[in-house]
Amino acid sequence: MNCLFLTGRIPCFFFGKKYAFLRHNSSVQKSTSDSYTDLLLRILYESPIQPPIQFSEEELERHEVIHRAWQICERVKREKLDRQLEMQYNKMKKACAELERTDKRLFKAAISKKKYYFPVEMRTPTDTPPSQIWKYKWTMPSEKADI
Repeated sequence: MNCLFLTGRIPCFFFGKKYAFLRHNSSVQKSTSDSYTDLLLRILYESPIQPPIQFSEEELERHEVIHRAWQICERVKREKLDRQLEMQYNKMKKACAELERTDKRLFKAAISKKKYYFPVEMRTPTDTPPSQIWKYKWTMPSEKADI
């Protein structure tokens, strides 16, 4: 794939032929007319913005009612999420206060700002699930190896 870019040619997959190539400065000539090509060209080369539609008085009122109803619906969803997040935060604060009261060492470890990241070596990123889901015998490499 990289050799295509080194030669200055770009694969032209969206013009119908899988192996058709275009030079960077050549003019684009559409050889086939399929709906996929037309859709991509419409998305890539969007026409100028049209002026807003003029509503009649009745249509404008209907539009405003629908818009207000939508805003109310969105506000209800947002308020519900805010309440849920506030409840979670309060429970977290309560749990931290309980932990501080019972065991100071665990509390300090829980609120420490050290950043532990999931080790990338444990699983390679793929599109499909691995045959072995978890590497049970994996151990963290010693710090002497890093130095």
